Amino acid sequence: MNLSALSRHGALVVLLVFYSALLVIQLDHGLASGDAHGIVRSTRALVNGGYLEVSRPPGHPTTEFYLFGATGWILLKGFGVKFGNQVFLIWQGVAALTTLIVFYELLYRLAANRVRVLLATICLAFSNQFFFNAVDGEEFIFGLLFLLIAVRLLLVSAESVNIRRLLLSIFCFALATGCRPELVFATIIFPIYCLFDSKLGWKYGLTSVGLAGIAVVIVWLPILLVGVRAPYTAGMNLRESILGGVYRTIFQAFTPPVFLLLCWALITALRDLRKQMESKNFVFTMSCAVPLIFLAVFFLHPSKAAQLLVALPFVLLLAIGRSLALLLALTSFTLLGSVVNIDIFKDRQLVRPFLTVGSYFQAVRQKPYYKLDYLRKLLDQCGNRPAIIIGNAWPWDFEYQIDRGSLPVREKDLHGAIKRDITTFFSNGDRCIFLPPDAAYENALLEEWQQKGYAMKIEANLYRTLFARYDVRSAFSATTADVGGVSFNLFHVD
Repeated sequence: MNLSALSRHGALVVLLVFYSALLVIQLDHGLASGDAHGIVRSTRALVNGGYLEVSRPPGHPTTEFYLFGATGWILLKGFGVKFGNQVFLIWQGVAALTTLIVFYELLYRLAANRVRVLLATICLAFSNQFFFNAVDGEEFIFGLLFLLIAVRLLLVSAESVNIRRLLLSIFCFALATGCRPELVFATIIFPIYCLFDSKLGWKYGLTSVGLAGIAVVIVWLPILLVGVRAPYTAGMNLRESILGGVYRTIFQAFTPPVFLLLCWALITALRDLRKQMESKNFVFTMSCAVPLIFLAVFFLHPSKAAQLLVALPFVLLLAIGRSLALLLALTSFTLLGSVVNIDIFKDRQLVRPFLTVGSYFQAVRQKPYYKLDYLRKLLDQCGNRPAIIIGNAWPWDFEYQIDRGSLPVREKDLHGAIKRDITTFFSNGDRCIFLPPDAAYENALLEEWQQKGYAMKIEANLYRTLFARYDVRSAFSATTADVGGVSFNLFHVD
């Protein structure tokens, strides 16, 4: 062990230990992300049944086939352990810590000032979407990890050109697209790299794009063999995409102060872009191009704020060359945003800006462990009459509490017209039935229960999310609502 190197980077070690502790604390608190549960199901289908089940189109072969598939097979065959929620969360944590190490090393390679490097790493670690995905979430961090490795492989001395490293970088980039398909737009880094290298030039630039395409096809081959389906749409028109993109960028991807500081860093860098391009500064040009590209892509399909996570390390690469005061301000506001944040929506209604809990509490409180009080309040809605109750609680929220004997309900699968299996929970015999949010679209099933005399109830905020999500200006005071011809009573949970 190199003790001198360890002492030089002791602050990073402390950060990683502290960050690991935050993640380990949440390991037994359940898995909240619906897409993450889809990943776990797909991995089990691959390991147990031998067939590839795409959890979300168009697919995520790097994680669901190569990484998680291999992990699931080794655990099952070698140790008799199934790939489950905790294994997935461990992988999320490992990916987050590895990404922080790679990012730190990348910055250290470019800037010898360890203080600035550490501050930028803290900004990434405690940014809203990075922490969300480290503690739960999807494959965004895996995609970012492989992309940063691809960039790191390109950083060689100006006097030498290593074609082997370029090819490895292209392969890592292809693996990144297998985690998050939208990362294919980061292909721009390869022609920039080749054009700015006097020993390569535009011919190598075009060749690098072709090789990247071939590598992507190779990585995506399992998905291509079973058939590629179009990704889900965001369900927004142009106006909603722009407004939704602005809100998610400022209040969900970042916090307002962090967003303003990052904008300042990017805008001031763009003023120097032409000069840096003339001097063939690959890192600077790439760090300007990638955030702009992904910001534009995001506004075309602003479904998840985490899609902007890929832009953050590159803007931090620009910020690290600016003043220390900028990095200190970014770090301070990032850490503050972990505790307290600003929002402009309350119960899906547009209101004046107000303070709310920060990203740390938002990330952990979504987990099933913290849903017990909410589930008990749902039970209070049963009343004396048989009732169908749809609240903002998913099957895994109920199952987590059932496994620990904290909730007196039993589970049963029903069949719907839209969704084949609907996980349902019964209390007091068959008098009180709890359905997941997506069951609100099962009109035929709901109408059948209403005809049997069940009182139909749905939480008001959930109803607004599902059926009136873009009506954000007016207050919602209705006590009843019609859902596909079925009349529901609306209730609130404090």
